[in-house]
Amino acid sequence: MFAKACGKAYKFTRPLIISTRTIDGNVSATCGTFFVVNDEGWCLTAGHMFDSFMKFQSDVAKIKELDSLRASGKVTESKDPTLITNHSFWFGWDGVRMEKVYINRQIDIAIVKLADFKSDAVSEYPAFRDPETLHPGTSVCRLGFPFAPVATDFDEATRSFRIRQGVLPLPFFPNDGIHTRNISRGMSKDDKVEMLYIETSTPGLRGQSGGPIFDTAGRIYAMQVQTNHIPLGFHPTAEYGGQSVVENQFMNVGVAVHGKVLQQLMRRHGVKFNVETQGGDGETYVIN
Repeated sequence: MFAKACGKAYKFTRPLIISTRTIDGNVSATCGTFFVVNDEGWCLTAGHMFDSFMKFQSDVAKIKELDSLRASGKVTESKDPTLITNHSFWFGWDGVRMEKVYINRQIDIAIVKLADFKSDAVSEYPAFRDPETLHPGTSVCRLGFPFAPVATDFDEATRSFRIRQGVLPLPFFPNDGIHTRNISRGMSKDDKVEMLYIETSTPGLRGQSGGPIFDTAGRIYAMQVQTNHIPLGFHPTAEYGGQSVVENQFMNVGVAVHGKVLQQLMRRHGVKFNVETQGGDGETYVIN
């Protein structure tokens, strides 16, 4: 059902690898997903993908303050080993970096402009589905990069991170479901837009955050940001090591920023994109 749609989405969906190094020398890496919206290098991803960067900025200020206090003899204790000293984003290609970024953490969206982006790196850009046609019961598919071990190393000589050999290319992983319900969480304080989401019958997986959710024609429907765990009210028992244990049963569902919100925020920030809809005669039209 989604073979052709996935073929389209593979062209504009990329992994976002985030690397951090702490004072104690520990290097860690996580992976999310982003998708490129147009040939100017504008992209969408989840706002929470920038949480570690916000911590990094705060930690650098703390380290600077502690160093100053230590130099004056006012502080003697060791620094917190979990303070982040180095941070890096890898946006799908070498040599590409962030030029601009807008983050609304309340909605959980980031709109990113990439510098040094080559427009021919993406052979097909997405079309967004008309938000008035997004109805519960619609079959949708989610795309991202879960289940892939991501590892990086920090090069002291260049003060930069390197993705370990064999990590790339990361394998795509699609999972389908249906649009089950709409979720409204009120108005966003920053942008004064409704915090509107779609719920899906299947969960988003770690590594799919910020990835596209699309319909059978490959049109962007929403953007994955969260997984909810709904209690089913069943409490079966099972035996482990001779002991009876009550197991609570949950249904895991995905939560994604509604396409209406994605389009509203892109328009506000001057990001061009295509919307695909049908006219009264049944013909399909792409609106720029």
